[in-house]
Amino acid sequence: MQRFLPNRAQIFGFLAAYVFLNVVGAAVQTQFNLGYLLALGIDVPFSMRLSTTLHDIVFLQPLFGVIFGLGFLIAMIVGNMIANLVKILPDLVFALAGFAAMAVTLLSLKAAFQITAIGATRQWDGFLSLCIVSALAGYAFSIVKTRLARNG
Repeated sequence: MQRFLPNRAQIFGFLAAYVFLNVVGAAVQTQFNLGYLLALGIDVPFSMRLSTTLHDIVFLQPLFGVIFGLGFLIAMIVGNMIANLVKILPDLVFALAGFAAMAVTLLSLKAAFQITAIGATRQWDGFLSLCIVSALAGYAFSIVKTRLARNG
């Protein structure tokens, strides 16, 4: 049973990556949505960009976290299994797992509900940007997990 329980390094690595995914993901999606307003000719001053971003980080983050947190958790578990089997380039394995988690979650939401759940992903650049944020979160998981495991 001990083999299946996560260790302290894995738990803290996941929490750090999860916070990164939620904060940066919410900020990125906000900036894409504000960019759509700019494309319509609506003036969005920097102060409005900043306050909207902070608002979305605080109030969108819980929903964003629920939607993408489960997929990210599954991806990190599977990534850990693959990294243990392959034993080379674990950082890349976790980054790819994070990228896949976001892509699969976004595509699943679109297939299930026939709508784009996150407005920023209506265009390919927003979709790719959120996938890259999730890849960076997977990389962060790997780095934090490795450093905590090394330091005991």
